[in-house]
Amino acid sequence: MSATRRLIEKIRGFQVGDYVRVRTPFEGIFYGEVLELRDWFNPLEEKYERLAKIQIRNPRVTVLIPLDDEIWEVRLARRRKK
Repeated sequence: MSATRRLIEKIRGFQVGDYVRVRTPFEGIFYGEVLELRDWFNPLEEKYERLAKIQIRNPRVTVLIPLDDEIWEVRLARRRKK
């Protein structure tokens, strides 16, 4: 990953409309667009989590992914939505 994208992530974070790359331990890598960002209170851990609602291109599925989780790695994508 380039230093520029890392710096953009650090400064402004993810915003609605960004195209992201998600790496999962189960399905591999997929790309999608951020539709919504929300703060959700997790009653089990008794803290707030930041969730991203991402629409995957192929197949057309919408998923909620925790941004602060060690299992899911969410980064800005190099390629943009076509």
